[in-house]
Amino acid sequence: MKKTVFIGSGNMARAIIGGMIGTGVKSDSISVINPANPISEAEVKEKYGVTPAGPEALRDADVAVLAVKPQSFPDAARDYKGFMNPAALIISIMAGIRTMTVEDAFGGARVVRVMPNLSLSVGSGASGCTPGKFATEDDLLTTREMFSAAGIAVRVPEEQIDDVAALSGSGAAYLYYMLEALRDAAVEDGVAPDTAAVLAKQTLLGAAKLLESEDVPPEELRRRITSKKGTTEAAILKMTELGLPEAVKAGYRANKARSAELAKE
Repeated sequence: MKKTVFIGSGNMARAIIGGMIGTGVKSDSISVINPANPISEAEVKEKYGVTPAGPEALRDADVAVLAVKPQSFPDAARDYKGFMNPAALIISIMAGIRTMTVEDAFGGARVVRVMPNLSLSVGSGASGCTPGKFATEDDLLTTREMFSAAGIAVRVPEEQIDDVAALSGSGAAYLYYMLEALRDAAVEDGVAPDTAAVLAKQTLLGAAKLLESEDVPPEELRRRITSKKGTTEAAILKMTELGLPEAVKAGYRANKARSAELAKE
């Protein structure tokens, strides 16, 4: 079994670990290095049985997952380069950091860049994978198997990886944000907060399950709910009038622009 070492133990690292454990990977084949956040390391150990480790764990790693914040990458590369197994596959989940940058920082390493999302932890992840210059087809297969075991993992060219980040990487946050607004509207109009919250939550869950079960695009499901001159149509028309589609598209592009900024920084 491959030995996987995570550099970083934040939310996304824990989501990936949760997905791995949930699909049968043994906890003793996973290690986590995060000396700057021992509390986070302890949480990973308590929840998944994964042992915190020092940088020397990288010497025996088959796969090293770079799960640090993009701004922390220069320090991480400096601190861990001397420990990295030259034969290890490096998987980077850092937004805005190109595979070439990681390759250069680790002396021509084999790198696959992945844009995952938090839903990996519940077996419903959506990830985009792009191989670097030195990565092999086997490396890409290893990566896709790792991420598709808890969802789906598709291959994309690197010039589209920021699109993946803006779409599936952050997309759930946009849906949660809309859910917040729906819940708050109901509360403002007199619905009990607990009732509004549970109805909003179940609505999202039901919509997702229906979308999964029906082989049709979302606009078709929307049309089925939207009776002509009915209440749903009134809501859709008002949201359109206030610019909801344009706001969503603008947010998507702001996400991509921030990825470009992170790469420059």
